[in-house]
This record gives sequence, C-alpha cells and structure tokens, in this order.
Amino acid sequence: MSDVTMKDIAGAVGVSVVTVSNALSGRKGVSEDVRYRVEEKARELGYDLRRNERQAQGTVIGVIAPEKYITVGNSFYWTLYQHVAYEAAKVQSVTMLEILTFSMEEREELPKLMKEKAIGGLIIIGWMSRSYVEKIVSAAEVPAVLLDFQMKGLQCDSVMSSNFVGMYKMTRYLLERGHRDIAFVGSVQANDNILDRFYGYRKALIEAGIRMREEWILEDRDLQKGLSKVEVPENMPSAFACNSDWAAGLLYNILSERGYRIPEDVSIVGYDNYLYGNSFSERLTTYNVDMRAMAHQAVKFLKEKIKGDEKHWRTRYIDSVVIERSSVKTLI
Repeated sequence: MSDVTMKDIAGAVGVSVVTVSNALSGRKGVSEDVRYRVEEKARELGYDLRRNERQAQGTVIGVIAPEKYITVGNSFYWTLYQHVAYEAAKVQSVTMLEILTFSMEEREELPKLMKEKAIGGLIIIGWMSRSYVEKIVSAAEVPAVLLDFQMKGLQCDSVMSSNFVGMYKMTRYLLERGHRDIAFVGSVQANDNILDRFYGYRKALIEAGIRMREEWILEDRDLQKGLSKVEVPENMPSAFACNSDWAAGLLYNILSERGYRIPEDVSIVGYDNYLYGNSFSERLTTYNVDMRAMAHQAVKFLKEKIKGDEKHWRTRYIDSVVIERSSVKTLI
C-alpha cells in the first residue's frame, strides 16, 4: 500500500504522528519499545521505509508560495525563496518549490508536494487563509515553518520581519527630520504584517504628541478585486510612510504624474528594501528586510524540529536597519 501515511501508522499504534516520524527517522526522544512497534506496524501496513532512509541522507524541504505573491525572477518572495534554497544547501538539504495558483488557493486544493509525501519538512512563504494553511500543514505530516507571516494557535514555527519595530523606525526617521504631517500608505485590513506596521507608525506619532488623521490612512489596494491603487489626499502631508517599497513605487508614479517632485515637494519612505523595475529604488529611503537572516532562521527551525531537538513552537522576529537614500527632505 504505497499510499499508507504516518497518520495511518500513528492511529494503528496509538501514538502521535510526530512520534512515528521520530521513530522512523531514528531521532532521539523515542523509546526502543515504541520504535520497534512503529517499525513493525509500518512494515505490516506496507509503508515505504525508504522515505526515511532518504531523509536521513539529507532533508528534502518542500517550499510553497501563492502565485499572487511570487513572480519568478523579479519578486520579493522569489528572492526570499532563493535565500531559502541557499540556506538549505548549506546544511546538505535540497528544496522543492511549488507555486500555488489562484485557482488552487480558491479551491483550497492540496499541493502536489503533500500528495507525493516526498518531503521531510515544509516552509510556507506568504499569507493565505487560515483554513487553507491548516489543511496544508495537517496533510504534510512533517514539521512546517511559516515564513514572513504567522497564525496564532497553529502548531508551526514562524519567522517574520520585525514589522512593528521596522515601521516605527521609519516613522521616527521622518519625525527626526522635522516632518509632523505624515500619512500612512497601506491597506491595514489586508494582512497582519501591514497591521503591525500601521501600529508601529501610530506608536511613533503618539510618542511625538501628534494626532493621527484618518484621512491620511491610505489604502494601497482594492481588497475585493485585488487591484493596486492609492488615492492621494486633497490635503497633502509633507511625507508618506509606505508599508512596502511596492506601495512607495506606486505612490511615486502617481505623484510624479501630477507634477510633484520627490523629495522637494513631498517625502516618501518605504519598507522591504526591494523595488524591482522602478528607478525610484535608487532614491528610496526604506527599512531593510533581512531576507538572508529570515531564510537562515526558517531552515534552522525546521532542521531542529526534524531532528526532534526542539518541541516548542516559536516565532522569531528579525530586526534590521534603515537604508538611507535621497527620498526624504529635512525640514529642520
């Protein structure tokens, strides 16, 4: 029975899936009696024990990312995946990438990686609906790490950019250069990352004794249609704190078309340090997302779980630095 899973073995023996995984992979934390019973039941059910022999030689790490976020060759998440592949290679592992199409995500269709049972660990890059992520993690039957997002209560490690602190730093950067009329660009209801960045912006304003103005909280997308948009306010601020470099580039294009000069007329800061295909990237002051450190931590978390060295579920926030360029005018 080639379709026998670790879940089947766990149910037959009366132990957890994690215990079965540890027993078949020779990891510590499993008694010899339990290991023997698991191996015997696996053989009896026709489970392919060679899977675990392959995993012992070097982990195959499955990586999945939604199509809506990833464009091969020129997107933030494609670059992040490349860092994951490099970090995996450094620990004698390989990655298998599967991009989830719009239709797969809409139907909550399981990735082929889940069906083929060929991976020893899983990294999910980029936020999706909770029900879909839960379905994928359950079907994977291997340790999983969420990269660049988290879901509270889900038994997965998470690695994220320090969203709150990063946008706090960017807003402080504007305040320290004399700006007090600062707008925030980002659809706060889109995902937790933008929400955390919004609250970093708010904290900086509160500390400076500045009242937040609702008309200066600007959407950067149509949440229903998924289209990019920024409605520039009639009463212009002196600066815009954008939740991403992508939003900053979009805003820059709109303002330039209307005759505004950056930074002479208005200042802009971003978040990511990644703006592909827009010359504004060479001038944009932004918060650097340390993709190398995030990828390293995600692979490290995964390897620790696979080896059975770590039992707790953790979230690691990776802080970084402001990259100063020429998109901000000093007013003092």
